[in-house]
Amino acid sequence: MIIKKEDLKERKDFSLEEHSPFMILDTKHFQYFSDIEKFGYAVEVLNVINSITWINKMYRDLKSDLHIETEIFYEIIDCILNSKRFSDQQLERYYLAQQKLEQFSSITHKLTDTDNNFDVPFTVDFIILGANQEQYENLSDDRRNELHDEYAALFCQVRSGEIEIEDFLLQVKALIFSMDELELENSI
Repeated sequence: MIIKKEDLKERKDFSLEEHSPFMILDTKHFQYFSDIEKFGYAVEVLNVINSITWINKMYRDLKSDLHIETEIFYEIIDCILNSKRFSDQQLERYYLAQQKLEQFSSITHKLTDTDNNFDVPFTVDFIILGANQEQYENLSDDRRNELHDEYAALFCQVRSGEIEIEDFLLQVKALIFSMDELELENSI
C-alpha cells in the first residue's frame, strides 16, 4: 500500500512505533509519481515472494511435493519497472501460481476458522502429567505463575524439537513432583 505524505498525517490508524508492521521508504529520488507507484508495486510483489518462500519452506518441511513458483513474480517486478507486458507463456505461469496460492489459502482459511486453537491449557497438561488438581489450585499465585513460567520454557523447547520428549517428560515430572512436595511441606 502506498500512502502519500499528506494522507499520512490524516490517518489515525497508521502508527509508526518501534515494531510497526509498516515500512517507510525515501522516494525523493524519484522524478515522477508514476515511478513511485511502480516502485511501490514492486515492493508489494517482493512481499508476495517472501510469503511464497515461507509457504514453500513449509511444504518442504512437511515433505510435500507441492511448490509455488517464485521466479514468475521476479519477472513481474521486471515488467513493472520497465513497463513491459507478459507473454502468454508467462501469463500461464503466473495464473498457475495464483491457483496454487488459492489452494494454499483455502486450506489455511479452514485452519484459521478453528482460530488456531491448538493450545491445551497448561493446567490440563499438569493434570495429565500427574498433578493433583486440588493441590494445584491451592498453590499461591506466585508459585502457580512460577510453575507456569518454568513449564512454558520446557514446553516451548519440546514443541520446537529442541529437546527430546523423553528428556522433557523427565524434567516436567520433576517439576510437577516439586510442586507436590512443596504443597506437602506447606500442609505440615
